[in-house]
Amino acid sequence: MKKICCIVNPVSGLKKSLKVYYEAKNHFEKSNFNTSLFVSEYPNHIKDYVSKIDKNSFDRLIVFGGDGTINEVVNGLQDSNNLHSFKLGIVPTGSGNSVAHDTGLLDVKDAINKCAGENTIKMDVNQVDFDSFSQLSVSVLGWGMFSFGNIRAEKLRFLGPIRYDVASIITLLEKKIHKAEIQVDGEQKMLECAFIVGCNSKHTGKGMIVAPNGGFSDKKIDLITVGKNVNRFQVFEVFQKVYKGTHINLPFVENIKVDSFSIDPGEMSFYNIDGDIVESQKAFVRVVPEAINLLI
Repeated sequence: MKKICCIVNPVSGLKKSLKVYYEAKNHFEKSNFNTSLFVSEYPNHIKDYVSKIDKNSFDRLIVFGGDGTINEVVNGLQDSNNLHSFKLGIVPTGSGNSVAHDTGLLDVKDAINKCAGENTIKMDVNQVDFDSFSQLSVSVLGWGMFSFGNIRAEKLRFLGPIRYDVASIITLLEKKIHKAEIQVDGEQKMLECAFIVGCNSKHTGKGMIVAPNGGFSDKKIDLITVGKNVNRFQVFEVFQKVYKGTHINLPFVENIKVDSFSIDPGEMSFYNIDGDIVESQKAFVRVVPEAINLLI
């Protein structure tokens, strides 16, 4: 009988992960899987637990949570050199659910069925080197409005998933321009922008199609930049169009595919990595192709 480790973040999203787990447990056991449950109790608890899992203990790991929970699992596997050792399944119970948006498995019952199957794809990740540590990203590394908006969203967590929209609108109205030295595939230049974001997934946040030409199986990073010469109306236009992915057609939006990029604003700043905020001066990002065996 194959063994499944179910990793549950009980406070993710609408705090329904445990309830969904017990529904999934019945399905897994009927499919001849033996299930083991781990429930996180504090930040990075999941990462610490996963980093200690023996590679022969389970056939697959099933994540009940959102992008931040997936991030912890993936980084725990990286710490123990076990990225390729397990099939990884995702049951979307978080707020953002970028990976589930990309796979089209937003319905938890559909996701549970796929987690019990054998169909996998090779999923890229991005490695981000900050000033004092490195971390893998499954979705995005954003800077500028993309990071400061997320700081505001965290303060509005009591609003639930709609906090991303509210925080984005408030941040858009501020229209602050950010300056940094960047390198794109080794080529250096100065950048002034509303925001820049490197995407592994097509989606981010609450269904925003930030990188419509991307995806986590193309072995590339989609680098999206909204330039400096934009007014509040134009920045708001980006927000309106991003849910359909048509923002990249706007003349002040640049979308290129790269292998690596770096950002250095010359002072300590804040970066958004898969919905969490990291404080660092510099960030260097490179794609790690085919890092994960994702159940779909």
